Amino acid sequence: MKKLFLILFTLLISTACSKSGSGYHNPYLPNVKVNLMVNLYQADADFLRYQNGTYVTYNHGIIGVAIFNAGSQYFAYDLTCPDHAFDPVTSRLVQKKPNDPYVYCTNKLQHNGEEPAFYLGNGQSIKPGLQYNQLKPYPVRKSGDNIFVTY
Repeated sequence: MKKLFLILFTLLISTACSKSGSGYHNPYLPNVKVNLMVNLYQADADFLRYQNGTYVTYNHGIIGVAIFNAGSQYFAYDLTCPDHAFDPVTSRLVQKKPNDPYVYCTNKLQHNGEEPAFYLGNGQSIKPGLQYNQLKPYPVRKSGDNIFVTY
Protein backbone atom coordinates (compact mmCIF):
# COMPACT_ATOMS: atom_id res chain seq x y z
CA MET A 1 0.00 0.00 0.00
CA LYS A 2 2.85 2.39 0.83
CA LYS A 3 4.52 1.64 -2.51
CA LEU A 4 1.30 2.37 -4.37
CA PHE A 5 0.88 5.64 -2.50
CA LEU A 6 4.50 6.61 -3.19
CA ILE A 7 4.15 5.82 -6.91
CA LEU A 8 0.91 7.80 -7.19
CA PHE A 9 2.37 10.72 -5.27
CA THR A 10 5.50 10.78 -7.47
CA LEU A 11 3.40 10.59 -10.62
CA LEU A 12 1.17 13.43 -9.44
CA ILE A 13 4.12 15.68 -8.61
CA SER A 14 5.96 14.98 -11.87
CA THR A 15 2.91 15.68 -14.05
CA ALA A 16 1.84 18.76 -12.11
CA CYS A 17 5.12 20.60 -12.65
CA SER A 18 5.66 22.53 -15.86
CA LYS A 19 8.54 24.69 -17.02
CA SER A 20 6.62 27.96 -16.89
CA GLY A 21 4.35 27.01 -14.03
CA SER A 22 1.36 28.35 -15.93
CA GLY A 23 0.42 25.57 -18.34
CA TYR A 24 0.51 28.15 -21.15
CA HIS A 25 0.32 26.71 -24.66
CA ASN A 26 0.19 28.54 -27.97
CA PRO A 27 0.92 26.73 -31.25
CA TYR A 28 2.09 29.99 -32.87
CA LEU A 29 4.86 30.79 -30.41
CA PRO A 30 8.10 28.80 -30.19
CA ASN A 31 9.73 28.05 -26.85
CA VAL A 32 12.98 29.93 -26.45
CA LYS A 33 15.35 30.21 -23.51
CA VAL A 34 15.23 33.48 -21.61
CA ASN A 35 17.91 34.57 -19.17
CA LEU A 36 17.36 38.23 -18.34
CA MET A 37 18.59 40.20 -15.34
CA VAL A 38 17.49 43.81 -14.83
CA ASN A 39 18.91 46.02 -12.10
CA LEU A 40 16.20 48.35 -10.81
CA TYR A 41 18.69 51.22 -10.66
CA GLN A 42 19.86 51.08 -14.27
CA ALA A 43 18.61 54.15 -16.15
CA ASP A 44 16.30 52.38 -18.60
CA ALA A 45 14.63 50.35 -15.82
CA ASP A 46 13.78 53.26 -13.51
CA PHE A 47 10.00 52.87 -14.06
CA LEU A 48 10.18 49.32 -12.68
CA ARG A 49 10.89 50.62 -9.19
CA TYR A 50 7.32 51.95 -8.96
CA GLN A 51 3.92 50.29 -9.02
CA ASN A 52 2.52 49.96 -12.57
CA GLY A 53 5.98 50.61 -13.97
CA THR A 54 7.22 48.75 -17.03
CA TYR A 55 10.48 47.72 -18.63
CA VAL A 56 10.75 46.57 -22.26
CA THR A 57 13.68 44.96 -24.05
CA TYR A 58 13.87 43.49 -27.54
CA ASN A 59 17.07 41.54 -26.80
CA HIS A 60 15.46 38.53 -25.07
CA GLY A 61 12.58 36.14 -25.64
CA ILE A 62 11.08 35.42 -29.06
CA ILE A 63 10.92 39.09 -30.07
CA GLY A 64 11.26 40.82 -26.72
CA VAL A 65 10.25 40.78 -23.06
CA ALA A 66 8.15 43.22 -21.02
CA ILE A 67 8.27 43.31 -17.21
CA PHE A 68 5.46 44.89 -15.18
CA ASN A 69 5.55 45.97 -11.51
CA ALA A 70 2.17 45.08 -9.99
CA GLY A 71 3.11 46.47 -6.57
CA SER A 72 3.63 43.29 -4.59
CA GLN A 73 4.92 41.20 -7.49
CA TYR A 74 6.36 41.40 -10.99
CA PHE A 75 5.06 39.85 -14.21
CA ALA A 76 6.96 39.22 -17.45
CA TYR A 77 5.57 38.48 -20.90
CA ASP A 78 6.94 37.88 -24.36
CA LEU A 79 6.42 40.75 -26.80
CA THR A 80 5.19 38.52 -29.63
CA CYS A 81 1.54 38.78 -30.69
CA PRO A 82 -0.04 35.49 -29.59
CA ASP A 83 -2.99 35.61 -32.01
CA HIS A 84 -1.40 34.71 -35.35
CA ALA A 85 1.46 32.76 -36.88
CA PHE A 86 4.85 34.05 -35.79
CA ASP A 87 6.64 36.42 -38.15
CA PRO A 88 9.77 38.24 -36.91
CA VAL A 89 8.68 41.48 -38.61
CA THR A 90 4.91 41.66 -38.12
CA SER A 91 4.41 39.86 -34.79
CA ARG A 92 6.04 42.54 -32.62
CA LEU A 93 4.15 44.06 -29.70
CA VAL A 94 5.07 47.67 -28.91
CA GLN A 95 4.31 50.31 -26.32
CA LYS A 96 2.87 53.54 -27.75
CA LYS A 97 4.62 55.63 -25.09
CA PRO A 98 7.25 54.99 -22.43
CA ASN A 99 5.96 53.17 -19.35
CA ASP A 100 2.64 52.37 -21.06
CA PRO A 101 1.01 49.39 -19.27
CA TYR A 102 -0.39 48.26 -22.65
CA VAL A 103 1.37 46.71 -25.64
CA TYR A 104 -0.10 46.70 -29.13
CA CYS A 105 0.17 44.22 -32.01
CA THR A 106 1.64 45.94 -35.07
CA ASN A 107 0.10 43.49 -37.57
CA LYS A 108 -3.18 45.23 -38.45
CA LEU A 109 -3.70 42.96 -41.48
CA GLN A 110 -4.21 39.96 -39.19
CA HIS A 111 -6.75 41.87 -37.08
CA ASN A 112 -9.11 43.55 -39.59
CA GLY A 113 -7.23 46.84 -39.50
CA GLU A 114 -7.16 47.07 -35.70
CA GLU A 115 -4.29 46.94 -33.21
CA PRO A 116 -5.13 44.48 -30.43
CA ALA A 117 -3.93 45.74 -27.06
CA PHE A 118 -2.75 43.61 -24.15
CA TYR A 119 -2.54 44.72 -20.52
CA LEU A 120 0.82 43.92 -18.91
CA GLY A 121 -0.78 43.60 -15.46
CA ASN A 122 -2.33 40.26 -16.43
CA GLY A 123 -1.20 39.57 -20.01
CA GLN A 124 -4.78 39.55 -21.30
CA SER A 125 -6.18 41.18 -24.43
CA ILE A 126 -8.39 44.14 -23.57
CA LYS A 127 -10.72 43.34 -26.48
CA PRO A 128 -12.60 40.04 -26.66
CA GLY A 129 -12.61 37.94 -29.80
CA LEU A 130 -8.99 36.88 -30.22
CA GLN A 131 -8.38 33.16 -30.51
CA TYR A 132 -5.27 33.41 -28.33
CA ASN A 133 -5.84 36.35 -25.99
CA GLN A 134 -3.07 35.73 -23.44
CA LEU A 135 0.55 36.87 -23.77
CA LYS A 136 3.21 34.23 -23.21
CA PRO A 137 4.21 34.53 -19.52
CA TYR A 138 7.71 34.06 -18.14
CA PRO A 139 8.62 33.31 -14.50
CA VAL A 140 9.97 36.31 -12.58
CA ARG A 141 12.05 36.44 -9.40
CA LYS A 142 13.22 39.50 -7.46
CA SER A 143 16.42 39.36 -5.44
CA GLY A 144 17.60 42.58 -3.84
CA ASP A 145 17.64 45.28 -6.52
CA ASN A 146 17.56 42.79 -9.39
CA ILE A 147 14.73 41.24 -11.37
CA PHE A 148 15.41 37.85 -12.98
CA VAL A 149 13.37 36.42 -15.84
CA THR A 150 14.39 32.86 -16.70
CA TYR A 151 12.68 30.25 -18.83
